[in-house]
Amino acid sequence: MKSRYKPSNHNARHRQGGAVLVVGLIILLILSLLGVQAMRSNVLQERMAGNMRERNVAFQAAEAALRLGEVSGPFNAPSPALAGDLANWDGTGASGVVPDFDAAVSAEPQFHVGPPQAIRIGISLPPKFRYIYPTTARGVGGQPTSVVVVQSIYEPFN
Repeated sequence: MKSRYKPSNHNARHRQGGAVLVVGLIILLILSLLGVQAMRSNVLQERMAGNMRERNVAFQAAEAALRLGEVSGPFNAPSPALAGDLANWDGTGASGVVPDFDAAVSAEPQFHVGPPQAIRIGISLPPKFRYIYPTTARGVGGQPTSVVVVQSIYEPFN
């Protein structure tokens, strides 16, 4: 006796071929999206690292100018004249630049030592004062847009 129902592999195989293609394309699309996102993340991290390097160079330049300003202010030998766009500072005290700064900066580090400020020491009479000097320095990194300004209060040795 013959069976009335014969399994037909032809129709089932034919329908599965399209499903495998669709699943394969979806997996390929997901992998492509993951790859593009990884590349974007990498580019962003490169930019952040470059900006951090620029800031560090500008900070080191400003620190060098600040230290030079603290040792060559109006209480010591006169310092060179201030050049560039910081010439509009108040004109009192001393200003200058750090010549031949080693780093690859787009502008030389600059400093300004302000006029002395008298600070009273204790409450005894007659009053005793000491003088402190506000010092401001400006450093620029490799790009002219990376600028760092630092300030300190300096008290010279008596």
